[in-house]
Amino acid sequence: MTFAQGSPFPEGVKFAYIPINTNDTRLIDPLKCQQPLQLKLDEIISYLATTQQSKVLIVSVPGAWTPTCGEIHVPPYLQNIASLGSNGVGCVIVLASNDPFVVNSWGKVLIKQFYNVDDNKKGVMPKIVFANDVDGFSRKNGLAADVGGFSRNKRYAAVIDCKTRNVEYLGVETERKVDKSGYEAVLAKL
Repeated sequence: MTFAQGSPFPEGVKFAYIPINTNDTRLIDPLKCQQPLQLKLDEIISYLATTQQSKVLIVSVPGAWTPTCGEIHVPPYLQNIASLGSNGVGCVIVLASNDPFVVNSWGKVLIKQFYNVDDNKKGVMPKIVFANDVDGFSRKNGLAADVGGFSRNKRYAAVIDCKTRNVEYLGVETERKVDKSGYEAVLAKL
């Protein structure tokens, strides 16, 4: 099945991730290693379909520790995480093709720097996950490219409505910009 706007989200999608506890960002240690877990999107979609925050947002980046991804693309999502929750997003998955340890360390640094802990008390916070595209979901769906000898995800954002399982929005960047996959573009589609 093709992953496209207006189509059903494919079944059986799995990513690898290491959980990050956002309850107290002072306790986050970017150098602490843990074993990656399997993130089964079918389970997330099934659970969120029963809640008021019934959307999954996937934000794909070409790479962890890259300038545009870490300075322009991901920070606005973390700074405005409560507004995503207020607009029905129950889970934000930041997806990269780097290994799960690298993605986790990068995510911890970004969360420590940009995540608004005070918003956490408002009760509308979506779960935030930094994940590795371990099974090549992006590549299988034409959303990855070889860049300088490395396979990298394209920069894109997708909103999945868990109640219908449809892809409500898919914004893929075609230039070195963050116009279609950035926070403002996604917020306008929620």
